[in-house]
Amino acid sequence: MRIFLLKNRVFWVCIILWVLITLARLINHQPWFDEAWAWILVKNFHFGSILSSLKYEGHFFVWYLLLLPFAKLNLWYPYSMLIMNWLCCFGAICLMWLYAPFNNWLKGFITFSFPFLAYYSIIARCYSVGILLLFVLCCLYKDKIKHPIIYSVIIFLCANTSLMALFGSLAFGILLIFDLFKNKQFKDLKICFGIAFLSVVAFILQTVNVETANIMPSMINGISFKALINPFFLPQIINIILLIIFIACFLYGFYKDKKVLFFITLNYVLLLVFFKFVYAGSFWHHYFFYIYLICASWLALSSENIENKSKQIITILLCIISFIFIFDLHYEARIFNSQSYTVAQYLKTKQNSRLILFNPIYIPIVPYLNKENIDIFNQYETEEYKEKPLDFSLLENIITENKTNYGCFYKELVQSLYKKNGKTIKFILDKNIADKYYIYRIEIIRY
Repeated sequence: MRIFLLKNRVFWVCIILWVLITLARLINHQPWFDEAWAWILVKNFHFGSILSSLKYEGHFFVWYLLLLPFAKLNLWYPYSMLIMNWLCCFGAICLMWLYAPFNNWLKGFITFSFPFLAYYSIIARCYSVGILLLFVLCCLYKDKIKHPIIYSVIIFLCANTSLMALFGSLAFGILLIFDLFKNKQFKDLKICFGIAFLSVVAFILQTVNVETANIMPSMINGISFKALINPFFLPQIINIILLIIFIACFLYGFYKDKKVLFFITLNYVLLLVFFKFVYAGSFWHHYFFYIYLICASWLALSSENIENKSKQIITILLCIISFIFIFDLHYEARIFNSQSYTVAQYLKTKQNSRLILFNPIYIPIVPYLNKENIDIFNQYETEEYKEKPLDFSLLENIITENKTNYGCFYKELVQSLYKKNGKTIKFILDKNIADKYYIYRIEIIRY
């Protein structure tokens, strides 16, 4: 490794450039709903309550455990969360450069692909830590039966980052148990089965009675066939041709090593079944097809069972896919331009007031305002994410008359007066930020 670090200038150029680009973006990133919501969950609930809340989240305990000390002590939001996530992605990139049997071209394309350069390194969620642990499992794969307990613990932790990483953990776990049984390491096998049992128990505890009421119907209906045959930002006919070529050639490349073939097949089948029949997923979930292809190629190129010709085919194909993903620009304003910090900075000027959040789009501002002299009435501290219709009774119950009240909405109000019982509740537009955040001053008039 020392020789690699001293002589491989391409490594240093790519890593330094990646660090500069991602840190520049990180400094300017303003968390969106999913990032802030995890922080709020950890800050406001004890660990047992977090476990009971996971049925609404779809993610497992490892990320919440990492956030725990920072959120509980309210330390450096959002940068403690963003940097921790960034370090996980940086660690995954470094492991890939140092230990993956890829050439510099392939490593460079993976490093600057959209998933690693623009999403997983910037958006602070549970996926980067899962990818880091998957890459650790790839690094230790050839020596897994020498250290089966450590390997099992890493599998357990990886499985409890997200459902996406759980699939890969399951595949690695099955391969570990198979090799231990084959080598008659029955003592280690018993301990690994015990860790596997704990993994099953943890999965059941975190997914029992999963609540899907707040998931959009389009997500529950499953991924469309059109989305499946269009994985790249290319014309459909080119996507179809590329898919046929990639599937046929990768199967040919992996065929000589049945364990690698099992690994990629199991993961792809589980992902397809999940996306089709359980949850359609978003682009960051779908990128796990790419993540597992990297892992499978890593294992294949390290395998003595696969011929050099097949390894060359695998390398060329993964180079092409990674190069295409450099230009895979999935931009969503709600994720990459939430403006939560901008809105929070404006609302910080409303000292000694009450902010009433009428839409979950305002959730990301809450952690910014925790130390301010502002009373926040947040309708979304429970699992109820949907905006509630306004009526006089609702307003009367949440407005406080000894403070200035502000209502925070996602769109401009159609009705601004509510009269009842000798009282008028009036909404006066105070600020419109980016035609998305509408903040109204609420006045109470008695007659």
